[in-house]
Amino acid sequence: MKAGLGTAAFGTSISQNDAFEVLDTYVAMGGKIIDTANNYAFWAGHGGESESVIGRWLAGVDRGSVEIHTKIGGLPLDGNDISNPEGLSKTTIESAITASLERLGTDYLDVLYCHIDDLKTPLLETRSALTSYVEKGVVRKLGISNYTLERLEELLVLIEQEKLAPLSFAQYRHSVIKPVTLDYDFGVQLCLTPEIRSLLKEVHPNVTLVAYSPLLDGAFEHGGKLPDAYDTHENERYVTGLRAEADMIMMSPSALVLRHIANDGIIPLCMSGKVKRIKENFALVKKLK
Repeated sequence: MKAGLGTAAFGTSISQNDAFEVLDTYVAMGGKIIDTANNYAFWAGHGGESESVIGRWLAGVDRGSVEIHTKIGGLPLDGNDISNPEGLSKTTIESAITASLERLGTDYLDVLYCHIDDLKTPLLETRSALTSYVEKGVVRKLGISNYTLERLEELLVLIEQEKLAPLSFAQYRHSVIKPVTLDYDFGVQLCLTPEIRSLLKEVHPNVTLVAYSPLLDGAFEHGGKLPDAYDTHENERYVTGLRAEADMIMMSPSALVLRHIANDGIIPLCMSGKVKRIKENFALVKKLK
């Protein structure tokens, strides 16, 4: 399946029982990528809840049957403000990885992302520390999320020059419609721009792109409303056509969105606490290999 399961609300607004049912359903449909982070969901709890729920679920399944993608660097130091994050120093990376492994109940991470960029720590310090975990087998692959084009270019050059562990995944905010402006202020969340996509698809094609928030909190569904950041006449026309197409094939508009993104060579992430919604949303991507 060319789609991943988002788990940000597991253990907070989505109960453990519901999370287990969703995880079982996703895997039964052929899913493998389970996306989480060490700061999920600090806005509704303290952070670490999602990893803890996934860890309890992992204890009852074949660890090798799924890929655990988690992120570090964005856990708020004060508990509630992501603009004051833990960062990506060598010391922080060591403690964050140790804590994530403990919560997840595993001895390795399939993919570890730098959740947001840390401008206070030299890139070489961060990447060297991460490379050491790859060399030890504790982390299989590395990813980044929410890096600007300039910092991404700098990072890729550094990796090549210093012969560090390669970048395998890059995660950005992305959907089938564009925000009012590509530089719209989503806080620490950065949109996938044509320039970033070109860099990763044409110059560094071994990096897999991942899209978070592709469904815009149900905005594509009948009765859904476009967020202000996406409220344009062009997007309204697109959504109207999408809904009509979904009706014709008797599928949900969200399922079409995920398929469009997957067919575009990007892995979309989808989250829900309802098994019915998971089945509807993943219906068109479950057979994509």
